Amino acid sequence: MNKKKKIRLLIEETKHPRKKPPFRIRFRNFLLFVLIFCFLSGGIALLLHFVGMPVFTRQGEERILLDVQGLSWEEARYLLLLENFTPMRGKSIPREDMEPFRVISQMPRPGSRVKMGRRVYLDISIPLENVVFPDLKGKTLRTAQILMEEKNLNIDSVSYGFSELPREVIFWQSIPAGESVRPGTHVHIKISLGLSSWTVPNITNMSLQEAHKLINDAGLRIGTVTYRDRNDLLPNTVIYQSMPGATVLSVPQPIDLVVSRYNENAAGPQ
Repeated sequence: MNKKKKIRLLIEETKHPRKKPPFRIRFRNFLLFVLIFCFLSGGIALLLHFVGMPVFTRQGEERILLDVQGLSWEEARYLLLLENFTPMRGKSIPREDMEPFRVISQMPRPGSRVKMGRRVYLDISIPLENVVFPDLKGKTLRTAQILMEEKNLNIDSVSYGFSELPREVIFWQSIPAGESVRPGTHVHIKISLGLSSWTVPNITNMSLQEAHKLINDAGLRIGTVTYRDRNDLLPNTVIYQSMPGATVLSVPQPIDLVVSRYNENAAGPQ
């Protein structure tokens, strides 16, 4: 179209402008557009629900998971692959009541409906190996229980008795420490009630520090400490103890001490 024709058409449109369609026609066209849009949207939604989603979720490709417990790993793996599942090794659990490398349990559980290609985890039995029995002496019952659980061992029974070890610690075990035993072995232990009798040490003429150690080692304790001026002895030397050395006590009692100290006033001029 040349320039003259374009000018002529522009003049004609100016003289005779196009009229807008009536409101009724425009409203009808709008409703028609809305209906067509809703129809197309509903059709697409139905298509996705009944066609797209089943394809995406692989609906119709589920199977009942077979039970492979008790089979060997190779047998279970072969059967699961035939059923289009993916066998995976789970935990290795020491078992004495089963042959090695047998399936103990599986996840998901047998009989559940599972999608094809799903991973199936199999816990496998392994042979038991001997463990070194721990030394429980001097340990509390709670500490001993933790040590035993770590080695798959068990405390069978507990009794109490007097010993030289402090109260509430183990002083005897039925299986010696360091012995090689099977997992699951049971042991009997004895827990200390402390000493059945206490022998008072002879601490006269010792330093207060040495006396304190000997009394503690004997399972006793120091009672009242009084001081007396004695310039002929080193300071803090035990002069007197309330119970003579070698005294055997059926019930522990505190030992009172008299200790020397240096008196500058009584020393006199140098």
